[in-house]
Amino acid sequence: MGRTRTNASADPESSLPQAQYAQEELLLHAEELFGVKPEVLYGVFNSRTEQSFTIEEVHTQIQQFMKAKVE
Repeated sequence: MGRTRTNASADPESSLPQAQYAQEELLLHAEELFGVKPEVLYGVFNSRTEQSFTIEEVHTQIQQFMKAKVE
């Protein structure tokens, strides 16, 4: 007999709150974490009022920032 897996407990870690990091800490580790210069993060953070972010949030914001048209 084979076992059948269900998605009832798909990813137990997905329900846990994600760690947030201060802008300064993210800027210090920009190249290690995101593969970009700190200047890119300055651009990302420029229009944001929050002071802490998750890694995933910053990753998404970097992608949007890099695709934005320059006026």
